[in-house]
Amino acid sequence: MEQTTSNKRRIIWLWVLSIVLWLAIAPLRGYYDLQWTAIIHSIVFALLTWWAMKRYAPTKGFWRTLLPLVAPWLIELPFHFLSDAMWTLPVTVMPLWAVITVALFYRYRKIWLLLLCSALWLLGVTEGYCQWVEWCNHGDNPTLTVNLADCEVTDSTHTLKLSEIDAGYLVIDVWYSQCGACRKKMPEVEALRNEYKDDKDVEVISLFATLIEGETIDDGISLMQSMGCDVPVYAIDKDSPILKECNIDAYPRVLILDKERTVIFNGSLEFAKRKLKKAVPL
Repeated sequence: MEQTTSNKRRIIWLWVLSIVLWLAIAPLRGYYDLQWTAIIHSIVFALLTWWAMKRYAPTKGFWRTLLPLVAPWLIELPFHFLSDAMWTLPVTVMPLWAVITVALFYRYRKIWLLLLCSALWLLGVTEGYCQWVEWCNHGDNPTLTVNLADCEVTDSTHTLKLSEIDAGYLVIDVWYSQCGACRKKMPEVEALRNEYKDDKDVEVISLFATLIEGETIDDGISLMQSMGCDVPVYAIDKDSPILKECNIDAYPRVLILDKERTVIFNGSLEFAKRKLKKAVPL
């Protein structure tokens, strides 16, 4: 009887430890990049899993030890499918995969199994994560069907059509003043412009969406200067056909237009860089 009570206490202790540890690490999502958060979660829970398996599995059994370790994800996963936060799913899945990897290696002691699962985990927190976020945020955006040649933008002196901007490929970073993520990405936009500054076939511009009443092109230029960036600034208002035709309702958004000013890319800066390198190799 005493042994049974002791085993039950250990099981409850492991359940509590897993959930408390998960709750302690969860706030990191607000301070670090989600990829790094997934990596930190994975490492911490992989170590916990190995410790728990060595300490409890011989007496409580493999499955009775594993179940408390995956308890946080049994609670969290349903919320992803019931909410609009599917793009954060890898942050949940990859630590869970790390737990399962360590548990399977403990049970079967097969190096090939550890290497295979670890390789899949590494792929998941790097390229897999990027692809998933791109698909969730921009997967249904138009790419090859929209022509913006006649759409007008405003610079510091006058209004012009996109077809009047002299460049083969036109890379447009669309942003607005209250977007913190837009400001964070702006140095990367400038770095991309500098990367292609000697290539007359590529022009990188900043398109300031004046979504706040009373804003003008001058506000966009001032904000750009305050960030220490030198990307050419153009402005559009909230009724611009560029926003409507390209279904832009989240920022920042990067467009790539070809010579005819047809949209050939509509998505994130990271994937815009990939598209541009394929179209215009340095």
